[in-house]
Amino acid sequence: MSEQERLTLAVRTLAVSTLACVAGSGKLWLSGRLYPLVPLLDVCPPFPWPGDVLVLAVLVGLLLGLIVSPLSKLLSAAVVVMFTVLFVQDQSRLWPSFYEMFFWFLLLVAHRRTGGEEEASRTLMGMRFVMAAVYLWGGVQKLTVHFVNEEFPWFVRPLTDLVPFPVPVMSVIAVGAAVFEILLGIGLLTRRFRAIALWDALLMHAVILVCIGPLRGHWNDSAWIWSLTMAARAWLLFHAAPPFRFATMFAGPIRENVPQVLAIVLVGLMPMLNNLNRWDSAVSFNVYTGNVSVGVVLMDPDVVSRLPAAVGRHVTSQGEWAALDLNVWAMQEFNAGAYPESRVFRRVFARVCDWIEDPSARLVIVEKATWFAPKSTQVTGRGDL
Repeated sequence: MSEQERLTLAVRTLAVSTLACVAGSGKLWLSGRLYPLVPLLDVCPPFPWPGDVLVLAVLVGLLLGLIVSPLSKLLSAAVVVMFTVLFVQDQSRLWPSFYEMFFWFLLLVAHRRTGGEEEASRTLMGMRFVMAAVYLWGGVQKLTVHFVNEEFPWFVRPLTDLVPFPVPVMSVIAVGAAVFEILLGIGLLTRRFRAIALWDALLMHAVILVCIGPLRGHWNDSAWIWSLTMAARAWLLFHAAPPFRFATMFAGPIRENVPQVLAIVLVGLMPMLNNLNRWDSAVSFNVYTGNVSVGVVLMDPDVVSRLPAAVGRHVTSQGEWAALDLNVWAMQEFNAGAYPESRVFRRVFARVCDWIEDPSARLVIVEKATWFAPKSTQVTGRGDL
């Protein structure tokens, strides 16, 4: 397969993948939902109904257009603009899947259709780098005691439940899984280990499908759908492909290499700062690690009836308090987790306070650990907003 043919097929696969992930996350892309939108910047108000539905329909139309005309810079640029606006309107949409796909579309904006095989290879090298970086950081973020002791045993329970005895050295297996993902990401960019890394990637995605796929319930459809699309795109990008070279990735004119530079900085380097709590977890590919911030709203049980019924059903009892887990609410609302940052939790808490009017209500945030500090707990009262 030539690089031009590979790029054409990659873009079509990307468009289908994006459509599948958007469909899986449903209400995430609409304004008329109970879980509040939290703007990234207060410069673009949310589209009111039915405008939000129309905008989503336009996005779907653009993605369908790319299936028909995969190398259209106009369509790719329009998708980039649409996603940028939607991200600015609501940070909850900035999940790793859409963040990764956004950079693929951004790389396509700078693609020169007249550049032939060399230009196709330049664009594909950028896509290969982004995908390898996603795997790399996904593994790095798992090198914590929280993943080893908490998240990994829970994650693989569908597999361990099949074993009629306790699985020994589970902690060693967990560390191995994290290292496995790191080496996978690195291996994809090498000549010698690419084939092994690619088969390892397919194996990992198969395990993910078993562990959090439909057989485990439809509580985070967007995650396993993204995993499946990652497997398809990894095979397409790396199977029988030319060796990865940074020189090829940056072979174009300086101004047309801006997307490549952004990919290096924002996907390849900035996730390191998540380990200092200086860069968001979602855009650092910190998922299913057991080490992300979580938020719970505590309120007087007597005010739960003031919540919309669709929200109130997620409230549980926690001692003398009624507790609303924001992640559970988000999962049920749009099949994706709450954006795990304190600033987002506070905005959502403010919306809950508007409903319940409870002066005793409080938001409890357990902030993720860093390389140098353990998890910490913050309590915010209604008067602190």
